[in-house]
Amino acid sequence: MSVRFAAAVPATSDYPTLCEACRAAEEAGFHAYARPDHLLAEGTLAPPGSPLLECFTTIATLIPTTTRLRFLQTVACNSFRHPGLLAKMVATLDVISNGRMELGIGAGWLREEYDAYGYEFPPAAVRLEQLREALEVVKLLWSGEPVDYAGTHYRLRGAVAAPRPLQRPGPPILVGGGGPGLLAIAAAAADVVNIVPPTSGGAADLEAVRRFTLASFQGKAARVRQLAERAGRDPASLVLSAMFFVQLAESDGEARELTGTVASRYGLSVADAERFPLTLIGTPAQLRERLAERIARLDLGYVVLQFSSPTILTRFGAEVLPAVRGG
Repeated sequence: MSVRFAAAVPATSDYPTLCEACRAAEEAGFHAYARPDHLLAEGTLAPPGSPLLECFTTIATLIPTTTRLRFLQTVACNSFRHPGLLAKMVATLDVISNGRMELGIGAGWLREEYDAYGYEFPPAAVRLEQLREALEVVKLLWSGEPVDYAGTHYRLRGAVAAPRPLQRPGPPILVGGGGPGLLAIAAAAADVVNIVPPTSGGAADLEAVRRFTLASFQGKAARVRQLAERAGRDPASLVLSAMFFVQLAESDGEARELTGTVASRYGLSVADAERFPLTLIGTPAQLRERLAERIARLDLGYVVLQFSSPTILTRFGAEVLPAVRGG
Protein backbone atom coordinates (compact mmCIF):
# COMPACT_ATOMS: atom_id res chain seq x y z
CA MET A 1 0.00 0.00 0.00
CA SER A 2 1.38 3.42 -0.94
CA VAL A 3 1.50 5.95 1.88
CA ARG A 4 0.48 9.57 1.44
CA PHE A 5 2.34 12.28 3.34
CA ALA A 6 0.95 15.69 4.29
CA ALA A 7 3.04 18.53 5.72
CA ALA A 8 2.18 21.29 8.17
CA VAL A 9 3.95 24.11 9.98
CA PRO A 10 2.72 25.83 13.17
CA ALA A 11 -0.82 27.12 12.81
CA THR A 12 0.20 30.54 14.13
CA SER A 13 2.76 31.06 11.34
CA ASP A 14 2.35 34.28 9.39
CA TYR A 15 1.08 34.24 5.82
CA PRO A 16 4.47 34.51 4.04
CA THR A 17 5.69 31.54 6.09
CA LEU A 18 2.64 29.50 5.11
CA CYS A 19 3.24 30.30 1.43
CA GLU A 20 6.88 29.27 1.80
CA ALA A 21 5.83 26.04 3.51
CA CYS A 22 3.41 25.12 0.73
CA ARG A 23 5.97 25.75 -1.99
CA ALA A 24 8.53 23.71 -0.03
CA ALA A 25 6.05 20.87 0.49
CA GLU A 26 5.25 20.71 -3.21
CA GLU A 27 8.92 20.81 -4.19
CA ALA A 28 9.70 18.01 -1.70
CA GLY A 29 6.97 15.79 -3.10
CA PHE A 30 4.45 15.87 -0.28
CA HIS A 31 0.92 14.80 -1.16
CA ALA A 32 -0.85 17.60 0.73
CA TYR A 33 -0.59 20.58 3.04
CA ALA A 34 -2.62 20.36 6.26
CA ARG A 35 -4.18 23.32 8.06
CA PRO A 36 -5.94 23.13 11.46
CA ASP A 37 -9.33 24.75 12.04
CA HIS A 38 -9.34 26.73 15.27
CA LEU A 39 -10.67 30.15 16.22
CA LEU A 40 -8.33 30.55 19.20
CA ALA A 41 -4.62 29.78 19.28
CA GLU A 42 -5.15 27.79 22.47
CA GLY A 43 -6.50 24.99 20.29
CA THR A 44 -3.07 24.67 18.69
CA LEU A 45 -1.15 24.70 22.01
CA ALA A 46 0.29 28.10 21.05
CA PRO A 47 0.43 30.94 23.62
CA PRO A 48 -3.00 32.52 24.26
CA GLY A 49 -3.72 35.42 21.96
CA SER A 50 -1.28 34.35 19.24
CA PRO A 51 -2.41 35.44 15.75
CA LEU A 52 -4.21 32.64 13.93
CA LEU A 53 -5.42 32.84 10.34
CA GLU A 54 -8.79 31.22 9.59
CA CYS A 55 -8.54 27.80 7.99
CA PHE A 56 -10.57 27.88 4.77
CA THR A 57 -9.89 31.46 3.70
CA THR A 58 -6.19 30.78 4.19
CA ILE A 59 -6.36 27.60 2.10
CA ALA A 60 -8.14 29.55 -0.66
CA THR A 61 -5.18 31.93 -0.91
CA LEU A 62 -2.55 29.17 -0.67
CA ILE A 63 -3.98 27.17 -3.58
CA PRO A 64 -2.54 29.50 -6.30
CA THR A 65 0.96 29.26 -4.79
CA THR A 66 1.15 25.61 -5.94
CA THR A 67 0.14 23.47 -8.90
CA ARG A 68 0.10 19.88 -7.61
CA LEU A 69 -0.14 20.04 -3.81
CA ARG A 70 -3.45 19.03 -2.26
CA PHE A 71 -5.05 20.74 0.76
CA LEU A 72 -6.48 19.18 3.90
CA GLN A 73 -7.96 20.43 7.19
CA THR A 74 -6.83 18.71 10.40
CA VAL A 75 -9.64 18.92 11.14
CA ALA A 76 -12.54 21.27 10.40
CA CYS A 77 -14.83 21.77 13.38
CA ASN A 78 -18.30 20.69 12.28
CA SER A 79 -19.97 23.12 14.69
CA PHE A 80 -18.48 26.22 13.07
CA ARG A 81 -20.27 25.91 9.71
CA HIS A 82 -23.61 24.54 8.57
CA PRO A 83 -22.84 21.42 6.48
CA GLY A 84 -24.68 22.89 3.50
CA LEU A 85 -22.29 25.84 3.50
CA LEU A 86 -19.32 23.57 4.17
CA ALA A 87 -20.21 21.38 1.20
CA LYS A 88 -20.43 24.47 -1.00
CA MET A 89 -17.12 25.85 0.29
CA VAL A 90 -15.19 22.63 -0.31
CA ALA A 91 -16.80 22.12 -3.73
CA THR A 92 -15.81 25.67 -4.69
CA LEU A 93 -12.23 25.16 -3.55
CA ASP A 94 -12.08 21.84 -5.40
CA VAL A 95 -13.07 23.61 -8.62
CA ILE A 96 -10.65 26.49 -8.04
CA SER A 97 -7.79 24.10 -7.26
CA ASN A 98 -8.53 21.82 -10.23
CA GLY A 99 -9.45 18.90 -7.98
CA ARG A 100 -6.91 19.27 -5.16
CA MET A 101 -9.15 19.56 -2.09
CA GLU A 102 -9.71 17.09 0.73
CA LEU A 103 -12.16 17.47 3.62
CA GLY A 104 -10.91 16.74 7.11
CA ILE A 105 -13.63 17.05 9.73
CA GLY A 106 -14.36 16.29 13.36
CA ALA A 107 -17.09 16.83 15.93
CA GLY A 108 -15.36 19.74 17.70
CA TRP A 109 -13.87 19.59 21.18
CA LEU A 110 -12.46 22.88 22.54
CA ARG A 111 -15.20 24.45 24.63
CA GLU A 112 -13.21 27.66 25.10
CA GLU A 113 -13.61 28.43 21.39
CA TYR A 114 -17.34 27.77 21.44
CA ASP A 115 -17.85 30.04 24.44
CA ALA A 116 -15.63 32.81 23.07
CA TYR A 117 -17.45 32.96 19.72
CA GLY A 118 -20.97 32.33 20.98
CA TYR A 119 -21.44 28.80 19.68
CA GLU A 120 -23.53 26.40 21.71
CA PHE A 121 -21.41 23.57 23.11
CA PRO A 122 -23.75 20.57 23.29
CA PRO A 123 -22.87 17.27 24.95
CA ALA A 124 -20.49 15.00 23.07
CA ALA A 125 -23.29 12.64 22.03
CA VAL A 126 -25.12 15.53 20.35
CA ARG A 127 -21.99 16.81 18.60
CA LEU A 128 -21.37 13.32 17.26
CA GLU A 129 -24.92 13.04 15.95
CA GLN A 130 -24.50 16.45 14.31
CA LEU A 131 -21.32 15.21 12.64
CA ARG A 132 -23.04 12.08 11.38
CA GLU A 133 -25.83 14.16 9.82
CA ALA A 134 -23.35 16.70 8.44
CA LEU A 135 -21.48 14.00 6.53
CA GLU A 136 -24.76 12.80 5.05
CA VAL A 137 -25.60 16.35 3.96
CA VAL A 138 -22.18 16.98 2.43
CA LYS A 139 -22.23 13.78 0.39
CA LEU A 140 -25.77 14.39 -0.83
CA LEU A 141 -24.94 17.91 -1.96
CA TRP A 142 -21.80 16.77 -3.78
CA SER A 143 -24.00 14.48 -5.90
CA GLY A 144 -25.18 17.54 -7.81
CA GLU A 145 -28.84 16.66 -7.34
CA PRO A 146 -31.36 18.83 -5.45
CA VAL A 147 -31.32 17.80 -1.80
CA ASP A 148 -34.21 17.58 0.63
CA TYR A 149 -32.98 16.58 4.07
CA ALA A 150 -34.88 16.44 7.34
CA GLY A 151 -32.55 15.51 10.17
CA THR A 152 -32.68 16.21 13.86
CA HIS A 153 -30.08 18.97 13.56
CA TYR A 154 -30.03 20.05 9.90
CA ARG A 155 -32.76 20.63 7.33
CA LEU A 156 -32.44 21.38 3.62
CA ARG A 157 -35.12 21.89 0.98
CA GLY A 158 -34.19 21.83 -2.70
CA ALA A 159 -30.55 22.70 -1.99
CA VAL A 160 -28.14 22.30 -4.91
CA ALA A 161 -24.34 22.60 -4.71
CA ALA A 162 -23.39 23.73 -8.20
CA PRO A 163 -20.79 23.50 -9.49
CA ARG A 164 -20.08 20.03 -8.18
CA PRO A 165 -16.59 19.16 -6.99
CA LEU A 166 -14.32 18.10 -9.84
CA GLN A 167 -13.43 14.93 -7.91
CA ARG A 168 -16.16 12.30 -8.08
CA PRO A 169 -18.08 11.43 -6.06
CA GLY A 170 -16.35 14.17 -4.07
CA PRO A 171 -13.11 15.11 -2.35
CA PRO A 172 -11.76 12.43 0.00
CA ILE A 173 -13.11 12.71 3.54
CA LEU A 174 -10.88 12.32 6.59
CA VAL A 175 -12.59 12.08 9.98
CA GLY A 176 -10.39 12.85 12.96
CA GLY A 177 -10.75 11.86 16.61
CA GLY A 178 -10.34 9.01 19.02
CA GLY A 179 -13.51 8.29 20.98
CA PRO A 180 -15.73 5.26 20.33
CA GLY A 181 -18.60 7.29 18.88
CA LEU A 182 -16.31 9.14 16.52
CA LEU A 183 -14.70 5.90 15.36
CA ALA A 184 -18.13 4.47 14.55
CA ILE A 185 -18.94 7.49 12.37
CA ALA A 186 -15.57 7.27 10.62
CA ALA A 187 -16.04 3.55 10.03
CA ALA A 188 -19.29 4.18 8.20
CA ALA A 189 -18.61 7.42 6.34
CA ALA A 190 -14.90 8.28 6.03
CA ASP A 191 -12.24 7.48 3.48
CA VAL A 192 -9.53 8.13 6.08
CA VAL A 193 -9.61 8.07 9.88
CA ASN A 194 -7.01 10.13 11.73
CA ILE A 195 -6.66 8.61 15.21
CA VAL A 196 -5.66 10.97 18.02
CA PRO A 197 -5.61 10.84 21.83
CA PRO A 198 -9.08 11.43 23.28
CA THR A 199 -10.17 14.82 24.60
CA SER A 200 -12.26 15.19 27.71
CA GLY A 201 -14.63 17.82 29.04
CA GLY A 202 -14.07 20.31 26.23
CA ALA A 203 -10.33 20.70 26.76
CA ALA A 204 -7.02 19.01 26.04
CA ASP A 205 -6.48 16.08 28.40
CA LEU A 206 -2.78 15.76 29.16
CA GLU A 207 -3.37 12.65 31.24
CA ALA A 208 -4.99 10.99 28.22
CA VAL A 209 -1.98 12.05 26.15
CA ARG A 210 0.38 10.45 28.67
CA ARG A 211 -1.58 7.20 28.54
CA PHE A 212 -1.73 7.12 24.73
CA THR A 213 0.67 4.45 23.44
CA LEU A 214 1.32 2.52 20.26
CA ALA A 215 -0.92 -0.19 21.72
CA SER A 216 -3.65 2.43 22.28
CA PHE A 217 -3.50 3.42 18.62
CA GLN A 218 -3.50 -0.20 17.48
CA GLY A 219 -6.53 -0.96 19.65
CA LYS A 220 -8.48 1.94 18.16
CA ALA A 221 -7.40 0.93 14.66
CA ALA A 222 -8.63 -2.62 15.20
CA ARG A 223 -11.90 -1.31 16.61
CA VAL A 224 -12.59 1.07 13.72
CA ARG A 225 -12.00 -1.71 11.19
CA GLN A 226 -14.39 -3.99 13.08
CA LEU A 227 -16.95 -1.21 12.95
CA ALA A 228 -16.35 -0.73 9.22
CA GLU A 229 -17.07 -4.40 8.62
CA ARG A 230 -20.27 -4.14 10.66
CA ALA A 231 -21.25 -1.14 8.54
CA GLY A 232 -21.03 -3.35 5.46
CA ARG A 233 -17.79 -2.07 3.96
CA ASP A 234 -14.42 -3.64 3.31
CA PRO A 235 -12.30 -2.73 6.37
CA ALA A 236 -9.25 -2.45 4.13
CA SER A 237 -10.95 0.42 2.28
CA LEU A 238 -10.65 2.61 5.39
CA VAL A 239 -7.22 4.26 5.46
CA LEU A 240 -5.57 4.74 8.86
CA SER A 241 -3.87 8.05 9.56
CA ALA A 242 -1.76 9.64 12.28
CA MET A 243 -0.15 13.02 12.86
CA PHE A 244 3.47 13.15 14.01
CA PHE A 245 5.25 16.14 15.52
CA VAL A 246 8.72 16.15 13.96
CA GLN A 247 11.94 17.50 15.49
CA LEU A 248 14.99 17.08 13.26
CA ALA A 249 18.35 17.01 15.06
CA GLU A 250 21.96 17.22 13.91
CA SER A 251 23.24 14.77 16.53
CA ASP A 252 22.16 12.36 19.26
CA GLY A 253 22.90 15.04 21.85
CA GLU A 254 20.69 17.59 20.12
CA ALA A 255 17.97 14.95 19.82
CA ARG A 256 18.01 14.52 23.59
CA GLU A 257 17.81 18.29 24.07
CA LEU A 258 14.87 18.54 21.67
CA THR A 259 13.09 15.75 23.51
CA GLY A 260 13.37 17.79 26.70
CA THR A 261 12.02 20.87 24.93
CA VAL A 262 9.03 18.96 23.57
CA ALA A 263 8.35 17.43 26.97
CA SER A 264 8.33 20.87 28.60
CA ARG A 265 6.07 22.40 25.94
CA TYR A 266 3.40 19.73 26.26
CA GLY A 267 3.64 19.18 30.00
CA LEU A 268 5.15 15.70 29.69
CA SER A 269 8.08 14.04 31.36
CA VAL A 270 11.06 13.31 29.12
CA ALA A 271 10.23 9.61 29.39
CA ASP A 272 6.64 10.29 28.29
CA ALA A 273 7.86 12.38 25.36
CA GLU A 274 10.21 9.60 24.25
CA ARG A 275 7.45 6.99 24.45
CA PHE A 276 4.65 9.08 22.97
CA PRO A 277 3.79 7.45 19.64
CA LEU A 278 2.98 10.69 17.82
CA THR A 279 6.34 12.43 18.22
CA LEU A 280 9.37 11.83 15.99
CA ILE A 281 12.63 13.26 17.30
CA GLY A 282 16.07 12.41 15.98
CA THR A 283 18.69 12.73 13.28
CA PRO A 284 17.69 12.13 9.65
CA ALA A 285 18.94 8.55 9.86
CA GLN A 286 16.99 7.94 13.06
CA LEU A 287 13.84 9.49 11.61
CA ARG A 288 14.04 7.36 8.48
CA GLU A 289 14.11 4.25 10.65
CA ARG A 290 11.54 5.39 13.21
CA LEU A 291 8.98 6.70 10.75
CA ALA A 292 9.17 3.55 8.63
CA GLU A 293 8.73 1.48 11.78
CA ARG A 294 5.68 3.51 12.92
CA ILE A 295 4.06 3.25 9.51
CA ALA A 296 4.50 -0.52 9.50
CA ARG A 297 3.42 -1.11 13.11
CA LEU A 298 0.36 1.13 12.87
CA ASP A 299 -0.55 0.11 9.28
CA LEU A 300 -0.74 3.74 8.21
CA GLY A 301 -1.79 4.88 4.77
CA TYR A 302 -1.84 8.65 5.41
CA VAL A 303 0.75 10.44 7.54
CA VAL A 304 0.53 14.10 8.58
CA LEU A 305 3.87 15.59 9.64
CA GLN A 306 3.99 18.75 11.74
CA PHE A 307 7.23 20.72 11.32
CA SER A 308 8.53 23.71 13.25
CA SER A 309 9.42 25.69 10.11
CA PRO A 310 9.62 25.50 6.31
CA THR A 311 13.39 25.01 6.68
CA ILE A 312 12.92 21.81 8.69
CA LEU A 313 10.19 20.71 6.26
CA THR A 314 12.62 21.15 3.37
CA ARG A 315 15.40 19.21 5.13
CA PHE A 316 13.01 16.39 5.98
CA GLY A 317 11.80 16.32 2.40
CA ALA A 318 15.35 15.96 1.14
CA GLU A 319 16.90 13.70 3.79
CA VAL A 320 14.07 11.54 5.14
CA LEU A 321 11.00 11.47 2.92
CA PRO A 322 12.50 9.82 -0.21
CA ALA A 323 13.71 6.79 1.76
CA VAL A 324 10.42 6.34 3.61
CA ARG A 325 8.27 6.97 0.55
CA GLY A 326 10.42 4.69 -1.57
CA GLY A 327 11.48 7.27 -4.09
